[in-house]
Amino acid sequence: DDVIDLLQKGRAQIGLIEARDDYPTDIGAARLPVQSWMGVYVATTHPLASQTNLQWEQLHTWRELRLNTYLDSNANITRGPAWSAPNYLLLLSMAVQGFGWCVLPCALVEEFAAEKPLAQLDVPGWPRAIAIDLLWNKKTPPGTAGNWLRYHLQQK
Repeated sequence: DDVIDLLQKGRAQIGLIEARDDYPTDIGAARLPVQSWMGVYVATTHPLASQTNLQWEQLHTWRELRLNTYLDSNANITRGPAWSAPNYLLLLSMAVQGFGWCVLPCALVEEFAAEKPLAQLDVPGWPRAIAIDLLWNKKTPPGTAGNWLRYHLQQK
């Protein structure tokens, strides 16, 4: 919802979010031809790193590091101890330091933590692919550069 809010307020020209079935009428959307993979990660020194065949419910006895949105901070109530951060890079940093487990884009971990000690947890159904939607405000459409970026992202 943060991305949609930024687009509606004119503070962003283009947004990328996990795909949804519907959007407000003033928001244009296009499904990107690529998917993003999300995984569950912890520091290699974290006690969870050595466990196999973990169940999702078992994770809730450990601190979850979760993404905090500005509009719906209570939208996803945690079932166990949790710390939050406003972006994935900060979550990655917190996970590397051993503060808990978190769901991160696999590409982000490969790009920014390739040399860092993170382990992907063995949880059924993870890593999982998510579809990505490209969004824009129909009332104030992107300019030349934004349209170029929209076209480029939709061709991948």
